[in-house]
Amino acid sequence: MGRPRVEVGGLDEELRAAIVHEYGRRREEGSDPRWRIEALCTEPPSASDPAERLLRAAAALTAAGLAPKPPVSCGEARHQGDGTYDVIGYGPGGGEVHVSTLCRFAAGRGGEPHVRRALESAGFRWIDDAVGSIRVTGLGVYHFGSRDPLDVDTLLFHWQD
Repeated sequence: MGRPRVEVGGLDEELRAAIVHEYGRRREEGSDPRWRIEALCTEPPSASDPAERLLRAAAALTAAGLAPKPPVSCGEARHQGDGTYDVIGYGPGGGEVHVSTLCRFAAGRGGEPHVRRALESAGFRWIDDAVGSIRVTGLGVYHFGSRDPLDVDTLLFHWQD
């Protein structure tokens, strides 16, 4: 089978653990079997309380003066489906933050640096465009009719109707 795991340039251990333990066990069509082996042979990320994580994110946005709305699941935000993140809307301009259910990851849709700073100060890891664009190869995850390699952003903040 070659190397003991599928190497993905730029994918650090924290990201890798979240992704492998969410998607690697499923052994979906087109997946390299090494993802499943890694999922079975490695420890999953530390469990954390999703409700506490959302409260912490909302508190950080409130402290930054951004008037967050109550968090909703991605399925509720999109009016159908399910996925691996919750959405917290904020401010009058319709900004939103995505908080991954897989670990301490967050990303913004609006790009305000003060949102990133607020969440990082609350212990979140901000997924910027550079990290989010890392393509994870050999892992077949169904995404709107395809199992082509997905990027980190899509895997951490995955939605499917």
